[in-house]
Amino acid sequence: MIRERLEELARIREPSARSELVRLLSAQYSDKLEREPTGAERMLFSGLVLDVFDQLDHSARLDIVVRLARTDRITTDLADRLAEEAFDLSEPVLQHSPVISEEKLVDVARHRSDRHRLAIARRTGVSSRVVDTLVARGAFPVVNALLHNDDATFGTRALLALLILSSGDPRLLGALAWRCHADNVFREELRLVSDTDCPLMPPELDKALANEDALARLAQRAIADTPDAGLDINGETLSKHEVHIQIAAGELSFETILLTLIAREDMDAIIWLVSRHLSLRDSAVRDTFASQADGAVALLMKETGIGYKTYGSFLRFRCGWLGIGTSSVARDVYVYRTMRHPGSQRAFN
Repeated sequence: MIRERLEELARIREPSARSELVRLLSAQYSDKLEREPTGAERMLFSGLVLDVFDQLDHSARLDIVVRLARTDRITTDLADRLAEEAFDLSEPVLQHSPVISEEKLVDVARHRSDRHRLAIARRTGVSSRVVDTLVARGAFPVVNALLHNDDATFGTRALLALLILSSGDPRLLGALAWRCHADNVFREELRLVSDTDCPLMPPELDKALANEDALARLAQRAIADTPDAGLDINGETLSKHEVHIQIAAGELSFETILLTLIAREDMDAIIWLVSRHLSLRDSAVRDTFASQADGAVALLMKETGIGYKTYGSFLRFRCGWLGIGTSSVARDVYVYRTMRHPGSQRAFN
C-alpha cells in the first residue's frame, strides 16, 4: 500500500506531490524502519532530503524536520543544514538532534537569536565550548536554562563569566546557588575558585558554599526554567511539535490529545493545540475561551471535530479555569450536540 502510494507520487511532477513524497519517505525512514539503516542508506536518504529540501512547501519541511530532529539515522551534514532554517523549523533540531555538529551549535549560538540559544541551552549534553559561547552571548533565560540543565558542562571561563554576571543579578545568583545545591561537582568547582581568593566571587555566594542552609536560602531566589515538557502518549513522550505533526498525518487523534491535556489541566497547551489544528493565532483562541461568548466557543470547538462528550469535559475544565460554576454545561453540550458543523473558520482569524 505505502509502496504503491510512493510510486504514484514519484510519477507526478507537481511540487505538492514532491513534498508529499519526501514527507512519506521521511515518516517511513524515521519511524517505521525496524532495523538500523546502513551507512550507505543514511547517506542516500540524507542526500535526497538535502537535494530537494528547498523545493518543498513549509508544512512538508516542518513535518520532515520534526520527524528527523531526534534521530541518529541522518548525517551530520543534513542536521547542520536543517539548523540553518528559520526558528520554527530549526528549534527541534537545535534542541534534540544527536548528530548535529558542535561547530554548528557554536555558530548558531554566536550569530542567531536568544530563542535559538535557549533551544541549544536545553539540549541533553551541552559541551563546555558551546556553554562558553552561550554564556558570553545569551540573555538571562539562556544562562538560567544552562544552570538548570544537568547535562551542561561548565569550564573555568564560563564559571568566571557567571560570577561576574551574578554580582548584579539576584536571579542569576540564585540560579548559581540552586546548581550548587543540586550538583556537588559544580559546587566543588566553585569552591576551588573561592579558595584562590578570586575577587569575582560574590561574597554572599562565597559564604553560602560552606553552609548548606545558607545555600538553600540563596537558591530560593532561582527562577525555574520551564521548557515544553512534552506529552506522555501511550508511554512515549512527544513534544508539541511531534504531536502536531502526528495529528496532521493521521497518526494521532486530536480528540485523544485534547482529553490528555484536559486531564493535565493545561489550558496553555490546549490553546496551543487548538490554534495549530485550526491555523489560528494563539491570542484569538485564548480570547475566545476567556470570553462570555459561549456560542463562539462552541463554534470554535465544533470546527476541531470533537464529540459532544469531549466538549463537555472541555467545558467543565474551562469553567474551573475561569472560576465560574458548571450549571450551564449540560445546556451548552446539548446546543453543541445539535448544532451544524461550521462551513468556515474565517470568523476567528
